[in-house]
Amino acid sequence: MARFTIEEGSTAHRNLRWGGGLAAAAVLVVLPLLIPSVAQIETLTQIVCYSVAILGLGLLTGHCGQISLGHSAFVGIGGYTTVILVADHNWPYLATIPVSVVLCLVAGALVGIPALRIRGLYLATVTLAVAALFPVLVNKFPSFTGGPNGKFAAEEMTAPDWFFVNPYTPTGPPTDHYYAILAVAALMFLIAGNIVRSRIGRAMHAVRDAPLSASAAGVRVAPVKIFAFAVSAAFAGVAGSLLVIQVPAVSDARFDLYLSIFLLVALIAGGSASIWGAIPGAIVFVVLRTYIADWAESLDLLSGRPDGGQIVGIASGALLIAFVFLLPGGVIDGLARLRRRVLEIVPRPPHDWERYRFAAPSRTEQPAVRES
Repeated sequence: MARFTIEEGSTAHRNLRWGGGLAAAAVLVVLPLLIPSVAQIETLTQIVCYSVAILGLGLLTGHCGQISLGHSAFVGIGGYTTVILVADHNWPYLATIPVSVVLCLVAGALVGIPALRIRGLYLATVTLAVAALFPVLVNKFPSFTGGPNGKFAAEEMTAPDWFFVNPYTPTGPPTDHYYAILAVAALMFLIAGNIVRSRIGRAMHAVRDAPLSASAAGVRVAPVKIFAFAVSAAFAGVAGSLLVIQVPAVSDARFDLYLSIFLLVALIAGGSASIWGAIPGAIVFVVLRTYIADWAESLDLLSGRPDGGQIVGIASGALLIAFVFLLPGGVIDGLARLRRRVLEIVPRPPHDWERYRFAAPSRTEQPAVRES
């Protein structure tokens, strides 16, 4: 039983939420200034970028119940859009993000059309085909996308002169990129939270839990599914643009099929039905694709055995099975369970609920029984 209880919506509850949010924001702002290593700042930036992609996948899978294995294609569309506009047309980096959003909205809506008639394994197969087709299309037009050699931007994004970070230190440019990416990611988390709490968000939850009942209740299931695919793809496109802001280079190998699989594993690990589950999911993603691969390749025991990439695949499968059995709700659900042992937030009853409370009539109010 919890030691402390707080009523939802009370002053203590608001102070707790605002205090926790401000503390988390302060940590995110100060953390790169305390890190002396460029590689560690780059890792932190990658976590922020991939959290946006996982957030978009969570809106589709966790909040609308539609599975997708093609999000690497949408991340790639965003990345290629940014690098093409910057390298070939001299656009500012941040100005390319709205273009990535529009293109991915259209692409996501087109991919979401098959979801109106198929679901489950068949829908996963269709989206998997999208992820497999994207690198082929990239290599098909080398004059536009760079082909197998990739495409590069000549200059990185630079901060304005009034910015407080010194750009002439080794950690200056990576820190500038981190703050720009963090600002965009914070905006995307705010948008995602508003979507989930809105009317369309409640419709997405209804489609996820019981599509037939939702349709009978007046929810237009088809537009809701297409909206979920389009918005999810837009979030993935923003993540691709942010990855290019960090490293202004793209190639087909950077947005391959494995990226979609790892994003799904990270979503399940963090918590598919939670907005904030994208953050621990991104940490799991970066640890799997970076540190475990580097650790596996650095071992002398790997000679004649599976390479680092195969080790990552094995670790991802084992991690996915472990989370399904031990933490089916992800890391966020596990943290919520621990919090409930100490602090319980009591839901606030609806406004003016006492008017509708059922009260049994007293004996004096009971109607008399007529004798025949």
